[in-house]
Amino acid sequence: MSDGTGLAEALLGLAGFKVLEVTEGEDEVVIAVETTTSVTGCWSCGVLAECQDRVRVDIRDLTCFGRPARLVWSKRRWRCREVECPVKTWTERSVHVPPRALLTCRAGIEACRQVGELARPVSGVADELGVCWWTVMHAVERHGRPLVDDPARVGPVAALGVDETSFLKANREHPIIYATGLVDLNAKLVIDLVKGNAAKDLRNWCASSDQDWLKAIKVVATDLAESYRAGLSPHLDHAVRGRSLSCRKGRQPVPRHRATAGAERAPRSPGKEGGPALSHPQAPIVRSRTPR
Repeated sequence: MSDGTGLAEALLGLAGFKVLEVTEGEDEVVIAVETTTSVTGCWSCGVLAECQDRVRVDIRDLTCFGRPARLVWSKRRWRCREVECPVKTWTERSVHVPPRALLTCRAGIEACRQVGELARPVSGVADELGVCWWTVMHAVERHGRPLVDDPARVGPVAALGVDETSFLKANREHPIIYATGLVDLNAKLVIDLVKGNAAKDLRNWCASSDQDWLKAIKVVATDLAESYRAGLSPHLDHAVRGRSLSCRKGRQPVPRHRATAGAERAPRSPGKEGGPALSHPQAPIVRSRTPR
C-alpha cells in the first residue's frame, strides 16, 4: 500500500468493494464503487454466469470527514448461460447493503446508536446523514427492535415499578394520550413502555410476558390508580404491592367512594386587582350525603 494502491478502499472500510471515483458536491461526498467479484456461478444450477448489464444504486453511508456521503454502487446484473435453467437473471448482493435499503448497515446501526444510546433527536441525525426523518426512524426500528426484544437485556426482576406518563398532548384530533412505563427498580432500567394507562393495557402486557419471569417479581410499586390494581391481576397477585415514590410525595388521593358521594365544587377566591376568580389551591371539599 506504500504506492497508494488500496488507500481509498482502506478509507472506505467496506470489504468486497472497490472505489472507482470520488467527487465532491455542494454539500456531500459522492463515492462511486463496485464489488470486487468478477466471476460467479448460478445459485440454481451452478453454471458460470455472465454479466448482462449494470444497475446504478444510490445509498447513504456514514459521514465522511464531517460531510454526508453517498455511495453510487454500479451493481452487476448476472445472467445464467444455461437455457433450461429456471433462474434467468439476478443482481448481486452485499452484506453491507440490505436489499432496497437507503442506508448501509453500518450507517443504520450508527443512526440507531445515536438516537437510542446517546438520545439524539432523529431530525439531527437525519440532517447529519443527509436523509429524511423516516429513513433514520426505520433504521432505529430495524436495528433497535432486536436489542429491545432480547431477553438478556433485562434479566430477572425482583422489584417492578409501574407508572403512567403523558405521551402526547391533547389537540383537536385526540385527547391526552398516556403511556405506562415499566421499570426495574433495582437496576434502574426501563423495561418497556405500553400505550395507554387502562387496566386492559397492563393486563395484556402481563399476559404476553414470560410467566416464569413474572413469578420472580416480589414487589410491585405503583400509584393508587384502580386501573393498575386491576391490570396487575391475576398475573402479579403474588407480589407485594407498594406505593410509588411519586405518589408518596404527592397529595393523598380521595377515595373513589367518597369523591362520588355529594362532592361539591371548590370555592373560588377573587383574583388580584379585580381580575378573574382563581381556583382554590387546596383539595376539593368533600361532604358525604346525610339521609333526611
